[in-house]
Amino acid sequence: MIQEIGLLFRRKLTETRRNPAFVFMSLTTPVMYLGLFAPLLKSLAFSKSFPTDNILTVFVPGMLALTAFGGSMFVGFGIIDELRSGIIERFRVTPISRFSILGGMVLQDVVVNLISSLFFVLIALPFGFRINISGLGILLILLSLLIATTSSFSYALGLITKSEDKLAPITHGINMPLTLLSGMMLPMSLAPTWLRTIAHFNPIYYVVEAARHLTIGELMHVSVGYAFLFMIPVTLVVMGWATRVFSKAVM
Repeated sequence: MIQEIGLLFRRKLTETRRNPAFVFMSLTTPVMYLGLFAPLLKSLAFSKSFPTDNILTVFVPGMLALTAFGGSMFVGFGIIDELRSGIIERFRVTPISRFSILGGMVLQDVVVNLISSLFFVLIALPFGFRINISGLGILLILLSLLIATTSSFSYALGLITKSEDKLAPITHGINMPLTLLSGMMLPMSLAPTWLRTIAHFNPIYYVVEAARHLTIGELMHVSVGYAFLFMIPVTLVVMGWATRVFSKAVM
């Protein structure tokens, strides 16, 4: 299975390298966020509801989660074309396991998005952002779970809908509320009580909260435990469901 996943991972990675526009946008998006959006938050740093006077301590971890989530939420559009052209069907008639088909694609998404996240951190350093190395290592594991979950869900949804026109409204309909209720852009401490209560039903909220504590070295903070407590079972359930979808996928 490891060999199968490795082969399919290299196949998807080759496709990514052949699309320079995707690579360019993945690397330049962090620069645009830091240069065009972060300055808008400076006035909030003096608010009593804002958790710290260093906006990058709040902003950059949220953007890392946003990069991971947003970069894997729309991968399902690519698999529709592979399903339509018969690639998925040809994979299914080989001895390769259904999990390996999914795993190779998901692993590629994890690697590519983690590279974008690391690039984001490097770009943020000259702006004054500081990060705990041990916390970064744990955060990468947490982001990997988020990417694997979102990517698997998107692939499965693409195979179920079989149409870009059907997938687009569903994906955007899910993406928007999850993003707004996660506190990625602004901390949920600024939100009213009812909105903070709803946010606790969003697993991504816990990833964002954990990311902000991990980057400053608070490795044993309770939010880190909550994030893993939510993400591990969610990842297992979603990947198990996506594997079953792959085993039945036909055009």
